[in-house]
Amino acid sequence: MVVSCNNGTLSTFVPTDNNPWDISKVLLVFRRLGFGIKHSDIASKLSLTPSELIDELIDNAKNLPPTPDPGWAHWTNTDFRNAGGNRGPFYRNHQKIVFQDFLNNDMRDRLTLFWSNHFVTEYYMYNHPAYTFRYYNNLQSNVLGNFKNFVSVIGLDDAMLMYLNGYENRNNAPNENYARELYELFTLGEGNGYTQDDITETARALTGYNNRQDGGPIYFNPNRFDNGEKTIFGRKGNWNYDDVINILFEEKSDLISNFIVRKLYKHFVSPDVNEAIVDELALYFINNNFELEPLYRKLFKSEHFFNSFSSNVLIKSPVDLMVFIEKEFDFEKPDNFSDNLNNYLRARCSDMGQEILNPIDVAGWQENHDWISTGTLPMRWEFSDYLLSRYWIKNKEQFRNYAISIVGIEETNPVEIVKKINKYMFCNYNLMDDELNDALAAFKGDVPDDYFNGGGWTLNESYAPNQVYALLLFFVKLPEYQLK
Repeated sequence: MVVSCNNGTLSTFVPTDNNPWDISKVLLVFRRLGFGIKHSDIASKLSLTPSELIDELIDNAKNLPPTPDPGWAHWTNTDFRNAGGNRGPFYRNHQKIVFQDFLNNDMRDRLTLFWSNHFVTEYYMYNHPAYTFRYYNNLQSNVLGNFKNFVSVIGLDDAMLMYLNGYENRNNAPNENYARELYELFTLGEGNGYTQDDITETARALTGYNNRQDGGPIYFNPNRFDNGEKTIFGRKGNWNYDDVINILFEEKSDLISNFIVRKLYKHFVSPDVNEAIVDELALYFINNNFELEPLYRKLFKSEHFFNSFSSNVLIKSPVDLMVFIEKEFDFEKPDNFSDNLNNYLRARCSDMGQEILNPIDVAGWQENHDWISTGTLPMRWEFSDYLLSRYWIKNKEQFRNYAISIVGIEETNPVEIVKKINKYMFCNYNLMDDELNDALAAFKGDVPDDYFNGGGWTLNESYAPNQVYALLLFFVKLPEYQLK
């Protein structure tokens, strides 16, 4: 068992001289709760207190409407047949829309990504773009709401009813798939507080959601509902769908709260769980009637979240890696690449094991160390290099401007330039001596040392863009660049 080194409490983080509010902490916020931040935007965030910044992120997320219907979110089977029958382009278009949301938005769509890996559906198991888009909107609409209501809404979502066989669950042929995952994956955890009899009886109570016309919405058919008495968690009655949700949250509130808080903690804070913090948050979650918004505010404002031991302990997902590069550098791209950027991000993340809207199985991506393998690490380097090369092809001067925006035009010390760019590209990570020497070698390139030692070198030199480009290529290959 790994013991967490983070002893910060859930008290609101208040900066001190020894623990200041600085760039590394702003980066931590936006890399954990969003998808990165442009360097030019950091100053405005430092003008807020940490608590004010978290409030701003959450308030913006609350006020953001769901992604608009692309024109086919309510299509039926006939509509798709009339459009040519091939549903693949609509699904891929939806994936590109999701990446645009990642680039445009912060916390709402970070939470949407997280919850899509909790309430999992695999697109290829039901092949219905309209269902997928409505599922996506359901996630977006509930990620800051009440968790009990979230569970209820998702269970009747058309994509979920198809994916976990709720559509096939009828009184004369019960299907236990959704009932099992409701407990095992969505609320309680494997083998935690339920029995096979609970699953069997719950499946009976969830029967009846079987009717649909032409691939349209799925709705309840009372003739296919099991109208007999069921026993769930020791309680007997002619239970239906709403009863199942109510009984679950009444009888198992402590198990649900601990399971969800633990999962949030491991995703947003650290894989090494501080049990006391999880216990305290779980009680807070129950006392707030399973409202997610106050839970987020409590955790993400805390000194525990901002503790230095929380930094660089999570491995970037493929989405993190690719979207951070695009968003944080904020560089111009060739027109023909810019037009296809979201498709490139979609395809490359899929290559690295994270196909949006289609996790690997019902348990979702296991994340963190599972993201890195001997196969995916070289792809991470290759795809990072490729993005930087597109920026280079478009406009070499933007590399000079990038360095100047971080270090200032007056800075001529290569050590300071390397360290300051490192401070922005990495979250609270100081280069080791050998890494610093290698980074300096990459940055200096073929420029003689005399040029830097009183020889008049500045970032205005004609070859400075090449130097910055070489430094960035070096940095994205460091192991620590895969951390956030």
